[in-house]
Amino acid sequence: MPKRVTIPLVAALVAIAASTHPAAAAPPKTIVYVAKDGKDDASGTMKDPFATIERARDALAGKTSARNPGTVYIREGVYQTAKTIEVTGEDNSYVTYAAYPGEQVELAGVTTLSPEKFQKLSDVPADAKWSSKSRVPAATAPNVYVYDLGAEGIPTGALNKNGFNWKPQPFAPQLITDDATQTLAQYPNGDAKLDRTHLTVKVAPKGARDYFSDKTQDGTTLPYEDMLKLPGPVYTITDPDLAAHSQKWATGTADPTAYETDGWLAGYFGNNYANDRIRIASVAGNDLASSYPTMYIATDKWSSFVAQNVLSELDAEGEYYIDRYQAHNTLYYYPPGGTVAGKEISLTSFDAPFFQLENVRNVTLKGLKLNGTTGTGVRLLDAESCTVDGLEILNVSMDAIAIGEANDAITAIAEYRTSRGGHRNRVVNSRLHDLGGGGVFTAGGDRDSLERGDHVVEHNEIYDFSKLATYTPAGYMYGVGNTFRYNNVHDAPHMAIQIMGNDMEVSHNRFERLVTNASDQGVIYAGRDYTYLNNVITYNLFKDIGEDGNQAIYMDDGMSGMVVHHNVFDKVQHGLFYQSGHSNVASDNVFKDVTYIGHDKLYHEGGKRLPVANAKVVVERFNDMLKVGDGTGFTNTRQNVEKWYRRYGKQYADIRDWYVPADSQGQVCTSVGSTECTDEHVWSNPDSVYVPAHNVLTRSVSIGTGDFAYTDDADGLSVKTFNPDFDSYNVKKPTPAEFAFDPATGKFDAKSTPLNSTDGFGRPWVREWNKSFTLDGIGPKS
Repeated sequence: MPKRVTIPLVAALVAIAASTHPAAAAPPKTIVYVAKDGKDDASGTMKDPFATIERARDALAGKTSARNPGTVYIREGVYQTAKTIEVTGEDNSYVTYAAYPGEQVELAGVTTLSPEKFQKLSDVPADAKWSSKSRVPAATAPNVYVYDLGAEGIPTGALNKNGFNWKPQPFAPQLITDDATQTLAQYPNGDAKLDRTHLTVKVAPKGARDYFSDKTQDGTTLPYEDMLKLPGPVYTITDPDLAAHSQKWATGTADPTAYETDGWLAGYFGNNYANDRIRIASVAGNDLASSYPTMYIATDKWSSFVAQNVLSELDAEGEYYIDRYQAHNTLYYYPPGGTVAGKEISLTSFDAPFFQLENVRNVTLKGLKLNGTTGTGVRLLDAESCTVDGLEILNVSMDAIAIGEANDAITAIAEYRTSRGGHRNRVVNSRLHDLGGGGVFTAGGDRDSLERGDHVVEHNEIYDFSKLATYTPAGYMYGVGNTFRYNNVHDAPHMAIQIMGNDMEVSHNRFERLVTNASDQGVIYAGRDYTYLNNVITYNLFKDIGEDGNQAIYMDDGMSGMVVHHNVFDKVQHGLFYQSGHSNVASDNVFKDVTYIGHDKLYHEGGKRLPVANAKVVVERFNDMLKVGDGTGFTNTRQNVEKWYRRYGKQYADIRDWYVPADSQGQVCTSVGSTECTDEHVWSNPDSVYVPAHNVLTRSVSIGTGDFAYTDDADGLSVKTFNPDFDSYNVKKPTPAEFAFDPATGKFDAKSTPLNSTDGFGRPWVREWNKSFTLDGIGPKS
């Protein structure tokens, strides 16, 4: 990492002409330059460059148009970033912000910490600023270094309440040494975790999830700020080693010389797809109390968490701690090898986007490196036809790129909406990695009217994401009509794609080594809505996916209308999960070394109980799109509903007849009766949304793969009961060679494969597969 040079910040990037070298078509007056040795009273020419991107932006303001686009060339160097570069409005449209060809430009939200400014712990004075040093374990104290961040005005941030279904907030700054993120001081070390063998629950208040509208009796949601004030659980420590360690973690009255002042428990508490964090409030004897609620229950069989941000646990190489108590703002660090000498050490001190493009058109960011923020890397709001091209974004605690906005708690509430997404924005040829959150948040299009967003995310490499949060995928596909294709997505603990909308395309991607630290999750996840229709998953590779109850494609809680074809599933526990939805069609896929092609789960389970699981959400979301009304509440206008029927009438021939089971007064069925809400009306009629009708699994090539696993908890009913031809034309052989299939290329030998003469397949099928499925051209273009 080059040495950072602090200069006044710079910023705003805009559209690079998609054809030839940008300088060729634009007159000199719309090309300006920025350089580290520039001046803001300069003329902006190559020989007399500006000092900041903002100054270059302002020099072009009002002078660019579709016929006369502008370019800001940024010359080589590292530019320390202290605030967001805002590119706003028509006057700042039609501009490209680009690294000068052949030169490397980095905007750094990380602050370099010079090894010369570190001190040995033993050398710091005995004053209040360093009063916490007595908490450092004696055995490791000789290897600990300290740094006075406050003396240099380096922001130290804060630890916030973050986690699944909690409102995302900036994370604490992260320490990075030789390009590797270091570990916030924790117990236990390494991969070890705390669970129910270490502590039990003494006081278990309801989790915050119980206060969402779909769980409360009156259908209201507790205000968010009140939710944060709910009591946290109290644990009783049963493990002797944990009991010994925890005595220094916190007391009712903080004494920084002896006790921790800002310790947390972080990880999985209830459900290991939903991370959470609670603050340690006090430790008295063997009782540990917390000051924030969990989202779910206090512990369950999946509990797996650590005590974090505890200086008394700074006992392993690579651990660090920032003392913010009474504005001490000091860093404690146990560097690898016990020395800071010769190391490149930096802290992510920036807490906002590098760029915000708002109400602009045809702005391009090209060829830049954006390194280090505790927030989001790039944000686009109400942007039209803007492009992020060839960026490297790393060491970002939230999402690398966010297009548009969405309301919070999306899996738990019916009132889900996206906004400010704009149209036709693109993220291409970029490398996004080392992310606390996700890759590209893509919200665009209007579901009420089925207006498309037409955003495209393609030819990117996205990896090492979701390091700090769950449900933060490489690609968020929200709204209508957005595309994620030709991307290489790999090496992350959680999901890769979440779909919350219609008409999405996810195609020609490599998905490898994903959901490695979760269960009950999928590489591609969509659910809790019968109206997320026509999402097409095609020509993708799913390889080496984490087991422990995971699947490649997860169609959750009534998810309907998914189209899955021409994909390869290689070393996956479950290929497909059909859960209670209908009109999901999977055809023409290859399954290799997959434990189960898939499995199902029905609302009929447990004796056909009403209301069905998550009934409030799935019913209200259905009505929100397909119940005719004035468009308020959970209704849509007659005009929009007709648009839905016209749009999907051919694909789903019976869509006009779909219904939520209700009585003659329109009240949702809560029990089965003899004249209304009959068993046939609720549980058998294929137009009832509770019935898994019109589901298809066909033309599967199974190589060393297990059968579909039908549910065993619905009184003998399964998805096959309602779809007799389900899992048809499933051809099986134990090895790829017996199908003349090459796993390295994903293609069949057109001359020798037995599929040429197999019922349901044939030579045209093989030709189509080999023509359309490719593992070439995926990821950033060179």
